[in-house]
Amino acid sequence: MRTISSLMTAVVAAAALLMLAACGKKENPEARALLDNATEAFNAGDYAASLSILDSIGKAYPTETTLLKEAIALRPRVIEQQTIRAIVTCDSLNANALATIETLKPEMKWVKNPRMIEGYHIYKDAYNPAFMNTTGIEARVSEIGQFYIVSSAVPSIKHTSITLTANGESARTPEVPYDGESNYRIGGSEVITFSPEQSDTIGQLAARITAGGTSPAAMSITFNAPRSKTIKLTPAQAKGIALAYAYSQAVITGRDGSVERQKLERTLEIARSQMARTADIPEE
Repeated sequence: MRTISSLMTAVVAAAALLMLAACGKKENPEARALLDNATEAFNAGDYAASLSILDSIGKAYPTETTLLKEAIALRPRVIEQQTIRAIVTCDSLNANALATIETLKPEMKWVKNPRMIEGYHIYKDAYNPAFMNTTGIEARVSEIGQFYIVSSAVPSIKHTSITLTANGESARTPEVPYDGESNYRIGGSEVITFSPEQSDTIGQLAARITAGGTSPAAMSITFNAPRSKTIKLTPAQAKGIALAYAYSQAVITGRDGSVERQKLERTLEIARSQMARTADIPEE
């Protein structure tokens, strides 16, 4: 019995010593300095830096439980303010996109006939119902807001790409080899429908040059073929590229912005929920 009693006493004493050691454990000054830096970055509005520092604390000092609890409590506060700032920026971009759409939409014509699978928007002054019987290009915007170029050559010259030249600069589409679909030929004429990705450089250049004040009449299109052909764009055709591209960018920005706004609202909701939970954690 004495042996058992002595053993129990020793166990109790050891447990007491462990508790005292735990209670008397000093926090790591380097970890505390990091947490202070994270707090300072938060107060300064540098939320990305604050979150990065908080991440490093958890990785470098996983046993600093007291500090980690403070870091856990700070994180949703940082995310809340970061998200609020992002929402303000998102709302500003969405408002600008909506204003651009409202300004440009009256300038665009919606084209859709029974033979077409999908309709498109085009600058109304550049619309030519006999376009497929001419040599030229059309800048179009799909129903979902994608900008794309269609080129037509009559008679056929077997072109596979086009180059826009304006104010000493040029932009060229990728090659679209004859395939009977994107590049097809019929009755001595040929038409290429360039994808939005293939058309983007053309739209960018036209929009930038026009925004810079260059006369649209100074633009030309080269049909790249074994025997290339260059035509000067009419003012309406040149303006049509820039307007269609700007309209497309506004539609896409507005649509993507609405989706992003919903994501940010959800992030804000989660952050505030986490803030409420960490506020209920009792102090040790």
